[in-house]
Amino acid sequence: MLKIINYFNFKNMRNKIFMIVIFLPLVLAFDACLKDNVGMDWTSSLKGKMYAEFPNNGLNVFTIQPIATDQIFQFLINVATDALPTTPITLKVKVDPAAMAAYNVQMRAADTSIHWNYTLYPSFKIIDSITTIEAGTRNAYVHVKVSRADTIKLSGKYMAPITLYSASGGGTIISADKSTVLYKLPVANKWEGVYKMSGYILRDPYPDYTGFFSNRSMKLATNSVNSVVITNGWYWAAPNASSGVGGIGNWQITINEATVPNPITLVDPTNAAVKLLGSYPNRYEPSTRTFFMSVYWGTGPTNRATTDTLVYYGPL
Repeated sequence: MLKIINYFNFKNMRNKIFMIVIFLPLVLAFDACLKDNVGMDWTSSLKGKMYAEFPNNGLNVFTIQPIATDQIFQFLINVATDALPTTPITLKVKVDPAAMAAYNVQMRAADTSIHWNYTLYPSFKIIDSITTIEAGTRNAYVHVKVSRADTIKLSGKYMAPITLYSASGGGTIISADKSTVLYKLPVANKWEGVYKMSGYILRDPYPDYTGFFSNRSMKLATNSVNSVVITNGWYWAAPNASSGVGGIGNWQITINEATVPNPITLVDPTNAAVKLLGSYPNRYEPSTRTFFMSVYWGTGPTNRATTDTLVYYGPL
């Protein structure tokens, strides 16, 4: 079993940073330990050597859709070398709870307000636990199958930690600092996705910013079990459709499934003046996966407002 220092060996790599991986609110530096400073020729240090690695090591994310079928994600496994391998190289990977435990320790040490841990996703399988990189190539993909997520707890903090532990063929050795990949596995709620939006937006007294629009893409991400947050910006109408709406934040929409159609509420976490228009039937229609909402801000409904229809288009 590799020691924790192998997963998060920050100190020794301080002077050899080639790429930066963002770990939660921190920026933690990882390095391939195979490449020197940017702009320098590093191939000489690889001459006659082969290092097995995960190019995108460290923390990654795969969002699981809340559906009753298995889902598969993939990531690259690589051999770093100055020349293409002349023989096949066999690589073995495994689930590594110790790597996840090490990350939990680092995460909580960096932010003492965190009192939870990532846990293993309830059921997942490495399809390519033994992978062959063929002669004349440098990489292949590892595929991971996660079980149906329609019954998984959305609030869980799930992870799939995977470590490269065996390499054979061509004298290949395992890179000590790029041998582990950690996949966060957040579960999306059923409203998350990309929506196509049409509607009417008002900016008084600026008629060039006011008018109808259609076919705009809006991204709604999971915010909680029964809410989503709009993650991209709002824009005025033509001829200023490329001009962003200022003074508003990422609106959070909460859906109440007690009745059909589903009533919705809306909050702007940065602007308390943002309100749903009470006289409009703000709602979500489950049968068509469509949001209908009329929102105003500024000094009221005749000052700044937008009335929109958002139709589900596909996953994020």
